[in-house]
Amino acid sequence: MKRFLCLAALLGLTAASPAPVTVETATGDWSYLPSLSVRGYDHLNLKMMAKLHEIASHGQCTLPGYSEGKLDLRLSFAVQYDPKGTLQRVVLPKLNCPEAESVVGGTVLEMLQGGDYRPTGANEDGWYKGDLSFTFAD
Repeated sequence: MKRFLCLAALLGLTAASPAPVTVETATGDWSYLPSLSVRGYDHLNLKMMAKLHEIASHGQCTLPGYSEGKLDLRLSFAVQYDPKGTLQRVVLPKLNCPEAESVVGGTVLEMLQGGDYRPTGANEDGWYKGDLSFTFAD
């Protein structure tokens, strides 16, 4: 009997867990989507900026906005929320650099989950665009 109770409790916890957010890359034009509300860049961290600068400065990848020791990164991304307002999906532009895409994806996800960006309710389909920009130099 104890096994059944433990299993039921475990299944209840699993069922209550939110589905993981998918983060992917794609090519596309998100300019027609309504913009997310930006509440700040509280979760944009220096370690992420330094890592992207390192990737570009060591020639691992060619990142947009990198020139002579300075990274001026500006990119847009798309996100999808379910009807309850729960984040479901993040779509980043392809950078053709898996390591940089991973760093940017993790940062954008942290910023979204931390409340730096919020949906406005302007799109019934739940799709919005966001912009990420920063400058990092040696």
